[in-house]
Amino acid sequence: MTGLFDTDVIAALARGGAETQRRILERWPDRIADEMADGFTRRHPDMAAKSGFARWQLVALTVVVVGVLTGVVLVPLPTLALLTSVVTGYSLLHGVVALNGLLAGRRHGGLADPPVPEADLPSYTVLVPAYQEAGVIGGLVRHLAALDYPSDRLEVLILVERHDPDTTRAVLAADPPPFVRVVQLPPGPPQTKPRSVNLGLMLARGELLVIFDAEDRPDPAQLRHVAARFAARGRQLACVQARLLFRNPADNWLTKQFAMEYALRFGISLPGLARLRLPIPLGGTSNHFRTDTLRDLGGWDAWNVTEDADLGMRCAALGYRTETIETITWEEALDTIGPFVRQRTRWFKGFLMTTAVHTRNPRHTLRRFQASGILVLLGIVAAGPVTALVQPLITALTVAAVFDRSWSSAGSALMLPVLAAQAGSAALWIAITFAAARRARLAAPWHAVFVPLYALLWSVAAWRAVHQLAVAPFTWEKTPHANDRAAGSHEQDLRCEPGSRMTLL
Repeated sequence: MTGLFDTDVIAALARGGAETQRRILERWPDRIADEMADGFTRRHPDMAAKSGFARWQLVALTVVVVGVLTGVVLVPLPTLALLTSVVTGYSLLHGVVALNGLLAGRRHGGLADPPVPEADLPSYTVLVPAYQEAGVIGGLVRHLAALDYPSDRLEVLILVERHDPDTTRAVLAADPPPFVRVVQLPPGPPQTKPRSVNLGLMLARGELLVIFDAEDRPDPAQLRHVAARFAARGRQLACVQARLLFRNPADNWLTKQFAMEYALRFGISLPGLARLRLPIPLGGTSNHFRTDTLRDLGGWDAWNVTEDADLGMRCAALGYRTETIETITWEEALDTIGPFVRQRTRWFKGFLMTTAVHTRNPRHTLRRFQASGILVLLGIVAAGPVTALVQPLITALTVAAVFDRSWSSAGSALMLPVLAAQAGSAALWIAITFAAARRARLAAPWHAVFVPLYALLWSVAAWRAVHQLAVAPFTWEKTPHANDRAAGSHEQDLRCEPGSRMTLL
């Protein structure tokens, strides 16, 4: 696969020092902005979100929608049974993956890799895409200053928009160490996280590279643990995904549910996929890469609103491996419904977009993913938003059927298994969520019983996602973060040396 760097100007960014990079950014901002946004699409249109849907995909989608609506009107009970079987299959697949995650335990995702000697630790680039993050970015800067990693092999690039001076001022006010630089992005569309980190990849001089979000608080030893994992594995290991947990799960009911969902995904489901040697749809932060491999992969697709999941599937499609590791990054759970639904809308829209990208050419899909990868692409990435979409329809059909007194004997025979399957699916989700919450040592894991209620928010987000996919596919709804309320409790032992200086690009 052709790499990200094909032009002299772009290649010079990676070779140059900070001052050289600054001059190149000032002299050729339009050229670099174009590369950030559209370089991947030009070189790999078959894997690019901007290329849109294939004609056959639109035809197939139309057939499915018309078929379901016709079935609802003409044969509601068989349609209900069919939709219930789809949701049940999705639940069973997640149950198998979760079971493997539980069996994997710390043996497969732990921190038992032999440590890399101090003198042999690789250089590391940390990318922090930050937009309107003045309230939280200072806490991350102080946290990164205290990372347990040699400062002479560490560079931190904080990527900010030129029209966001508040975030830049907040970084400077945090008294960052010299290895931290603020990089101001050349203006241009789309204003997305993947466009931002594409510039970071152009500038990166580290052998390894990781992304942290502005509200993140990674384990101070995380870089050492991941460096040990890469050293212990072969070159086919392209990415190591750290575990994400929330530092504010007790704020309210929503944060409790969100925290349990993250405990399930990052503590059990992704390790289960890794144990089964299946593709891993990455989380948007704390994924660590070999920098040269990431460039060979083409970087990020600036127009895909779940660039993380897309890149995880692309790693698998091109023969690379992803693993998980137990080291934790603490994040902030959204505590109000509106921002939560908007964030989940973007996720679901991106999952559907990623599925469309990687199934655009069925022959290529079969060759790249084989059966196991297609199972993840369709059974997990696509099935998440699809099951959230059909759940309100299933509920409505079920209620109508239960109160329908004109059942035939055939209808009764069909309805009882449907109700049993629905109850079994709900019980399975509650059980694996409870197990994940217990493993993560979250308080009140019994709140897992509210997962079906929490799932109603997924359905709202899924329908918003479909609407946006039709009218505004590349819109990125920014996730807001509160002020750094947890700074005192989680960073009270972190201190920065006064008088440090930094570079502003």
